[in-house]
Amino acid sequence: MEDWWLARDSQGHTGWLLGNRLDVDVPDEIGTYAEGQRIVGAYVLTKVTDPEASTSNHEIPEYLTVLAPPKSGLPFDFDQVRVFTWSMKHHRYETAYRLHGLQGYLPVRLSSQTVANRSVPVFSFVIDNDRNVYTDSATGIIRPSSPRTINFALIDTQVKRIGPDMGAFPDVQSPEDKAKAMAKAKAKAAAQAARAKRR
Repeated sequence: MEDWWLARDSQGHTGWLLGNRLDVDVPDEIGTYAEGQRIVGAYVLTKVTDPEASTSNHEIPEYLTVLAPPKSGLPFDFDQVRVFTWSMKHHRYETAYRLHGLQGYLPVRLSSQTVANRSVPVFSFVIDNDRNVYTDSATGIIRPSSPRTINFALIDTQVKRIGPDMGAFPDVQSPEDKAKAMAKAKAKAAAQAARAKRR
């Protein structure tokens, strides 16, 4: 199976593009955190001013990114969410929030909300509450059979979950993925123990 993206350019032209031929434009400082995953979307949540930043106007965007394994034909759009904020102390991007092991679907929605008498950036997306999906017969788009909308707010450098749905995230990892993760964790622990013995 192949993934195709419906894209629109700055002149308003639209067309279908093969997903594995696209790269989402993000700063190199954020792209290095992809760790072999494919960045599916990158969204500017807000901008902060750092007088010591090397950019000409000293305005630094803070990003929300969604990522997926580098495979085609997956039954979801992304399985990881990461928020990158700017450290005024170290003058670099840092991971403010990371969520993985979910089945997320585009679009990601951005807005703002008043929290403690000030406006803060808010984002939301849909996840599947189980592993069941269906294919829309009119469009061919895969949709979750049990969708949930999850909302977050970026308050200073902290990401907080907000909104009516505060339930636990579902465990949607397949038994094969769980077995791989367990084997990887055991191998890492064994390597650390071996290094500790050599000291």
